[in-house]
Amino acid sequence: MFGHMYAQIAGQEKNDAFVDFPTDGLDMRPYALTIKNEAEPVLYDLIGVSNHFGSLNGGHYTANCKNAVDGKWYNYNDSSVSKCSKSQAVSPAAYLLWYRKRE
Repeated sequence: MFGHMYAQIAGQEKNDAFVDFPTDGLDMRPYALTIKNEAEPVLYDLIGVSNHFGSLNGGHYTANCKNAVDGKWYNYNDSSVSKCSKSQAVSPAAYLLWYRKRE
């Protein structure tokens, strides 16, 4: 209990705000100096999300990833794997985003 109260007072509480991020066609030109002046879009598609559930002091990690062979999305949670939708990968639990450059 004290640890949670201290985290609130010290400003060390985890930010669970939802960040809406694109799943398809992220154009990186505005964000990278080396490609800023490219004539054509430099597009990236989401292929994986690492999720964190819990607090700054601990928690649980899962992942949502797109299978390169069948093109479907899967949720990885410890020793279990289940199908999920691309829209389920976009959540407030998203911690790391993995994108692949479109050819």
